[in-house]
This record gives sequence, structure tokens and C-alpha cells, in this order.
Amino acid sequence: MKLWKYSGTFLTATGIIHTIYALFIGKDAFSEMLRNGLVNSIGENYSQGFAFWFLICGVILILLGQTLQYYIRKEQKPAPVFLGYSILLLTIIGCIIEPASGFWLFLPQALLLFIQIKNRIVISFYFEKRAGLCLPS
Repeated sequence: MKLWKYSGTFLTATGIIHTIYALFIGKDAFSEMLRNGLVNSIGENYSQGFAFWFLICGVILILLGQTLQYYIRKEQKPAPVFLGYSILLLTIIGCIIEPASGFWLFLPQALLLFIQIKNRIVISFYFEKRAGLCLPS
């Protein structure tokens, strides 16, 4: 089973969890925003601003996951290498700055992207060696 084929689905699931959690922890802030009318409802209220951006980040993760899954289905190949490095870097930074958070949810996703990268390199090396394209060491 090639788990890399589900990289976008895993990212979408993370976004859904993020969005549901944002609605749960920000329900009071969102209720107040709706009561006051949405136009310029946040102002300098940091708890409402936090709830709003927490929700938006979840939606962005869903959109990114859906885009990634579309790419994987269309191209029938793993995600680009830079995405694995980017997710891993953001995960490490997030875990250092805020260890008691959900940043750790990205670690398996980044590792999944690296597994497919490693497998591509090993397979590529194997076929190059069989074809006599590798230089002797």
C-alpha cells in the first residue's frame, strides 16, 4: 500500500480537526462576533482575533490538502520534495515554540513524504545500477 497516495487526504483531515477544534474553543468569541455583526467585529479583541485566525488556518489546511490530493491523483506521483522539507521545517519550528500544541500532527505527514522520496531514490539507484549507469566507488 502506497501511503503517499493519501498525503492530501491526511492534510485535509488535519485541517478538518483544526477547524472543528477552532469552532469548539472559539464558540464564545464567534457568538459575540455574530451578535455584534461581522463587519469590523474583531477590532482589538485578541481572543476573537485568535479564534478567527485559528479557524482560517484550518480552512487553509483543508484547501492545501485538497489541492495536494488533486495533484497526486492527476499526476500519479508523490508530492514534490520541497513540500516534505517545508512541512518538516514548520513542524520542528512549531514544536519548539509551542510544544504542547497540535504541531506534532504534521510530523507523520512530513515523514510520509520523506518515505516516498527515499523509496524513489532507492528505486532510481537500483535501476541505474542495473543499467550500468552508476559510477563504481
